Amino acid sequence: MDKPPGMKKGIGFFSLFCIAIGVIVGQSTIVSLLQAAGIAGWGFLGAMAIAYVLMLCNSATFAELALMMPRHGGLSAYCEASLGHFPAIFAVFAGYVVPALFGQAAELMLVDSVMAQLLPGAMPAMGWAVLLLAVLVILNYLGTDVFARTQTLLTVVMLVFLALTGIVAATGGFHAGAAVASGAGLAAMAENVTVIGVVSLVLYSLIGTEFVTPLAEDAENPARDIPRAMFIGLTVVTIANALFCIGAGLLLSRETLTSAATPHLEYAVAVFGPMAKLVFGAIAITATASLVNTVLGALPQMLHGMAMSGQVFPVFKRLSARYRTPWVALLFVACLPLVGVAWSGGDVGKILPLIIAAASAWLISYMIAHLALIVLRLRMPDAPRPYRVPLFPLPQVIAILGLGYVVVNSAPAPELVAPIFTSLGTVLALIAVIGALWIKIFMNKGLFEANPALVGGMPK
Repeated sequence: MDKPPGMKKGIGFFSLFCIAIGVIVGQSTIVSLLQAAGIAGWGFLGAMAIAYVLMLCNSATFAELALMMPRHGGLSAYCEASLGHFPAIFAVFAGYVVPALFGQAAELMLVDSVMAQLLPGAMPAMGWAVLLLAVLVILNYLGTDVFARTQTLLTVVMLVFLALTGIVAATGGFHAGAAVASGAGLAAMAENVTVIGVVSLVLYSLIGTEFVTPLAEDAENPARDIPRAMFIGLTVVTIANALFCIGAGLLLSRETLTSAATPHLEYAVAVFGPMAKLVFGAIAITATASLVNTVLGALPQMLHGMAMSGQVFPVFKRLSARYRTPWVALLFVACLPLVGVAWSGGDVGKILPLIIAAASAWLISYMIAHLALIVLRLRMPDAPRPYRVPLFPLPQVIAILGLGYVVVNSAPAPELVAPIFTSLGTVLALIAVIGALWIKIFMNKGLFEANPALVGGMPK
C-alpha cells in the first residue's frame, strides 16, 4: 500500500507509542479502573499486576506476528496465514467490530453526558458525541500521518492528566488535603479485598496495544519500534493508572468509586476544586477522542486488508485518490457506534451487559492470536522473524489460560451472568454462521485453509 503524501520517512517511535496506548486512556477504561479500586482497595494493585503480565504476553505475540506479516490486515492476516479464513474473520469481527459497535457507543454517550452536565443546553442530545466523531473521521481521512499526530497530542494530554491527578492527590496538594483530613483514605478501602474478582475490570484498562500493529507498513523502523512502542507504552500507562487509582483511594470513599455515574469527575473536583469542571470537560473529550481516534485509525486498515483477501465486501478495498485512506471502511467503522447509540436510546446502562460481552469477545480474539503464533512457530520454524517472543511457548500458554479464566469470570455481579453470556453467545454464534457462509458461498474456500504465503514482506 502506498504511503500518503508527505509521509516519506514513516511514523516514528513516539507516535507509535501514543497509538499503542490510545485505546487504553479512554473514559470507560478510567471508570473501570476506579471501580476496581473501590471494590478491591489495595488489592487492585495485585489485579493490575496480573493484568499487566497477561498484556505483556499479548503484546509480545502481536509484535512477532506483525513483523512477520507487516500488512494492514492485522489480526486477519495473522490468522489467515496460520489457521485459515474462518478464524481470521471470526477473530477480527469478534475482537474489533463488535467492541467498536458497543464500546465506542458507551464512550460517546459518556462524553455527551459529561458535557451536558457542564454546558447544559449548548447542544442537542448526543450533539457533542456526533460532532467529535465527525471531526475525528475527517482527521483520519486526511491520512495516516495526520492520524498519528492527532493521537500523539491526545495521548500525551491524557497521560499527564492521569499521573498529575494521582500525584497531587497522593501528596495532599490543591484541595486534596481537606478531602483526606475529612476521613477518606485507603484504610477505608481495605476491607474484604478481592483481587481475582476485579482482574477483568483492570484488564479492560490495559487492552489495545495491538492497535499499532496494522501500521507496521507505515512505521519508520518497524522491527525496532513496534515492539518497543507496545512494551514501553503498556508499562508507562500501567504506572500512570496505578498513580491515578492510589490518589483516588486517598480522596474518595468506596461508595463513590463504585456507584457514582462519573467517578472521574468527582475525583477531579476533589483534587482541583469546583473550577476543575470545565477543564475536566476538555479532558473528557480528549479521553474519548483518544479511544475513538485509535479505532478509526486501525480498524479500517484491518477491513481493507481483509477485503484484499476476499474476506469482507469488496467495497472496503476502495482508497481515496489523494490520501490513500480506506474511506469506505472508515465510514463503516464510524457508523458502528452510532448504531449502538440508537439501539440503546442513548442510555449507557441499557448496554452494560453488551459492553462486557464485547470485551470478552475481544479477549477471545487474543486467545486466537496466541494460537496462531503457536501454529506458525510449529509449521514455519525457519521463517524470518525480526522479533521473536522469548520463552516460547510459555507466554502464549499463560495468556490463553489466563484470558480464558477472565472471560469465564467476567460478570461483576451474579445478576449479570445470564445477560452477559447470552449476549456473548448470540454475537459469537452470529459471527460464526455468517463467516462460514461467506467463506463457503462467496469465497468458495475451506474454512481452515491456511495461506502461509502471507508470511514475509518486511518493509525496508
